[in-house]
Amino acid sequence: MFNICVVGHGNYPDGMVSALKLLAGTDENIMKFNLNQELTHAQYEEQLSHYLTENDNVIVFADMTGGAPHQIASRLILEKGKGTQYIISSAPLNLMLDILMKVKMELLSVATISEDLQHSLTEAKEMMLLLPEGPVIEQADDGFCEEEGI
Repeated sequence: MFNICVVGHGNYPDGMVSALKLLAGTDENIMKFNLNQELTHAQYEEQLSHYLTENDNVIVFADMTGGAPHQIASRLILEKGKGTQYIISSAPLNLMLDILMKVKMELLSVATISEDLQHSLTEAKEMMLLLPEGPVIEQADDGFCEEEGI
């Protein structure tokens, strides 16, 4: 089974874990590490390093690609070289929820984890929308909506 870890600036990890608990009904197997003004980078790294040393199968979600939490987690994962620890940066909530549910239902295996995570990333990207994307719908004087240009 994989563990989930959320790293980020300020209270980002707290907020994401709170949302995951609300949507999935549990925060079991989820750890969070907030980088805030109360911790130095060295203290943060020490806490995260201990967690990654103690847990073999971990999927880390970082709030921002290139941010300090992402850099620290990436370096630690590469240094430890366990091969079953992964980091996904700039992850939206729907991606985290998808992977958490797959963990809970034991649908992820060490043998196929790279492909499974890539598939989840592809699905999450397809869920992202930019609006307006299609025809603009306007409300007519009679109160009904109609598509512009028809």
